[in-house]
Amino acid sequence: MAFSTQLTRFPGYVRVQAAGPNSIGDCVELISMIARETVYWSDRRVVVDLRQVDGELTPTEQIFIGELVAQDLAHLERVASVVPPRSLTRNSERAAQELGSQLRVFDDESQALAWIAAAELPFRKP
Repeated sequence: MAFSTQLTRFPGYVRVQAAGPNSIGDCVELISMIARETVYWSDRRVVVDLRQVDGELTPTEQIFIGELVAQDLAHLERVASVVPPRSLTRNSERAAQELGSQLRVFDDESQALAWIAAAELPFRKP
């Protein structure tokens, strides 16, 4: 994986920070790593900080990533992704939510952490 990653466990969630050049293959590997780690440690909520990832995926690749999150991270209650404001498209979020995943994409880490820590999920229409 070309991304450098740092995984930190906090009470109630895991934070994964990724940095490096963006590619669809590296995103797939990152999701696979998150799946392995969270299944092994029985984690339920994850925040993925992508603000130090350079480059953009195409809209089609973003949709694929959302579908992959829904498939490979289905054991998680919530997945929050934090991206730079210019990268906030919601393509992956919509794709994941259409498949029943609770993925939300944020451009503000404090908002992502508040959502991850919330006791109940508010009802959201997909």
